[in-house]
Amino acid sequence: MEIWESQNNPGMIMRRIIIILEIITILLLLAALPGEQAKEIIIKETKFFYMEATAYYPGKECCEPWDNGLTFTGAKAGKGCVAIDPENGPLKLGQKVYVEGYGFGICNDIGAAITGYDLDLCYDTLKEAREWGIKLVKVYVLD
Repeated sequence: MEIWESQNNPGMIMRRIIIILEIITILLLLAALPGEQAKEIIIKETKFFYMEATAYYPGKECCEPWDNGLTFTGAKAGKGCVAIDPENGPLKLGQKVYVEGYGFGICNDIGAAITGYDLDLCYDTLKEAREWGIKLVKVYVLD
């Protein structure tokens, strides 16, 4: 009888409604934030690694003889594809990451020159890949 009475208590019902409204408000605020603020919230307490990042373009200039436009996992190569060393590095194939200065990506490629804490970031054009150069970056693991 006491349980039933507490569930039908107007005060308890009102508290539950307030909690639900607070949760909805937080979700709406997160959705309304500009991209950079939302990224900061997402990665605030996420595991990260410092890694040396180079860039590549999936054409013959960077990938010959493997310049068929596909990654190691069979995905279409382009912006957002990240090549890693899945055996000796901290990242694994299939992981989602956020790379400072590059953006979001999926570890779906490998490369002979990628070892340990190195990674290669795919770009859609050779010009973009050349402009990246080599950088030490923070790589956040998102899953």
